[in-house]
Amino acid sequence: MPTLTVAAPERRIAATVRLPRSKSVANRALVAAALAGDLAAVPDPGDADDTRLLHGLLHERPAVMSCGLGGTTLRFALAWAAVQQGEERLVTGDRALLERPHAPLVKALAALGAHVNGLPNGFHVVGRRLRGGTVTFDSPASSQYLSALMLVGPLMEEGLGIRWQGTQLSRPYVEMTAQVMRHFGAEVEVGDTHIRVGPGEVVPKPFTVPRDWSAAAFWFQVVALARDAEVLLADLQDDALQGDAATARLWQPYVSTTPTPQGMLLRSRRGKEVSGMAIDLTDTPDLFQPLALTHAGLGRVATLTGLHNLHLKESDRLAAVEAVLQTLHTPAQRVGAHGLRIQGTRKPQAPGALVFDPQGDHRMAMALAPLALVAGPVRIQDPAVAGKSYPGFWDDLRAAGFRVEG
Repeated sequence: MPTLTVAAPERRIAATVRLPRSKSVANRALVAAALAGDLAAVPDPGDADDTRLLHGLLHERPAVMSCGLGGTTLRFALAWAAVQQGEERLVTGDRALLERPHAPLVKALAALGAHVNGLPNGFHVVGRRLRGGTVTFDSPASSQYLSALMLVGPLMEEGLGIRWQGTQLSRPYVEMTAQVMRHFGAEVEVGDTHIRVGPGEVVPKPFTVPRDWSAAAFWFQVVALARDAEVLLADLQDDALQGDAATARLWQPYVSTTPTPQGMLLRSRRGKEVSGMAIDLTDTPDLFQPLALTHAGLGRVATLTGLHNLHLKESDRLAAVEAVLQTLHTPAQRVGAHGLRIQGTRKPQAPGALVFDPQGDHRMAMALAPLALVAGPVRIQDPAVAGKSYPGFWDDLRAAGFRVEG
């Protein structure tokens, strides 16, 4: 299996980084544009693997839509295919993707009038005009079910109602979907426990995909662990679309963030040491890995909660981080069913080069690399997985002074 070895820079980090465009925003905009009849309304969706794959599927409209490992790609493709009247498709993906939970979305589509049947190798979909109506989700494992339905809601005869009760994971992603849809002319209302999408026409309108705050988190991790670094994240702006803009607040004890005309300027914060933080990540679970390994790398105590669905991602992210902490001899313990307490009693210790398998998880691979700043060289297997959301990550590390060698 290919590996990369990442070693810390031999100089102070002072770099300018141009982040990828947000694949979460891009994927929503692409589906909305496709339903409006003009993919060109999103002229630069970015180069994340998942986004390029979804763009290709929506452009080519193949009879077999193979979604690789992309959970968002498959769930959005299922909903899109369900409203392509008279067209028959197989929506499929790699085995690991098909083993992830999709049944709640399939059940909801069927209740709204869709023809979707699960098969051993994917989902058979016959597109039709959906009746629509109201469906209920009780503590759904993924907000992507709701977003997929919302995107096709305007094409339903009666529109779409969603009752959303119980635990609401990743709510900012639902709000993101609503904002993107409104850009394309859809009528969307998101309340505390309900979502309403009115029937109507969606129209193509040029859409600019912003730089990705989820990707920014790995540079906040770098700046925090370096203790004396300055990184300009070019073109990254305060963003009402992306819930992961909370990154600036969550790393505030360790990183100062200054908006500039050129982007966000990050500087290591040298103040009093902060420990014992309690952080709820219910709204922003994608920040768990870089945030957990930031606290571990700094030797800080922190309790991270709201980790309900991390075992359903590309890897079991909670278990994967626990394994890394064990390798680093950093004590940690579970807090209830959905939390982790990092004891942070000492800085990471490693007897030699660390070798990690990110288990096919792009965010795991990228969160491991900054550990080179505190634990010595890190060897990461299957580094190409970073391309799922941030294809240029390893090149950007090199440009910032890290030694990254295959």
